[in-house]
Amino acid sequence: MRLETPLREQEIMLRKQAGRFCNGTYTWRIEKFRDCYQDAISGTSPTKYSPPFYTSLHCGYNLCMRINMNGVDDGVDDGVGKHVALFIHLMRDDHDDFLQWPFAKKFRLSILNQSGDEGEHHDISKTLVAEPKWKASQRPEAPHNYYGLGYPKFAPIELICQPQYTKNDTLLVKFEMIG
Repeated sequence: MRLETPLREQEIMLRKQAGRFCNGTYTWRIEKFRDCYQDAISGTSPTKYSPPFYTSLHCGYNLCMRINMNGVDDGVDDGVGKHVALFIHLMRDDHDDFLQWPFAKKFRLSILNQSGDEGEHHDISKTLVAEPKWKASQRPEAPHNYYGLGYPKFAPIELICQPQYTKNDTLLVKFEMIG
């Protein structure tokens, strides 16, 4: 039992280090997509978070992605059962004192088309510029900001469930810093 805690801590450190090397581009593999989607529909697990990653190799912002595969009710137009919601969340980190706050960067979120056909290869992508006044852009005080930067209606669920996006029961979601 004694070894479990140090091993778990080591696993967390290795995941954190792996996220550091993405250097502003990170692809999240969501395996067993159908099971995750069913869990979202049933309410068992409506939200999934990616492992943490960084916007740059040295002293970048620490982020994670969040997906709601069965959508969210954004208070304006209920996307539940209609759209996949996709966001990033700023996470607290030891290097936050060296970063410029609020986070006001441009980035792209994508769900990757995994078909091998180059002529029909269309990722679903949206670009966002984080506004300094948004709560989601502020320096995190909790482990991660409650509010996320992204889209409550990123893409229609029926589109995401098509085979070109869920090849081998795996969904690929990508984050890219721009500029």
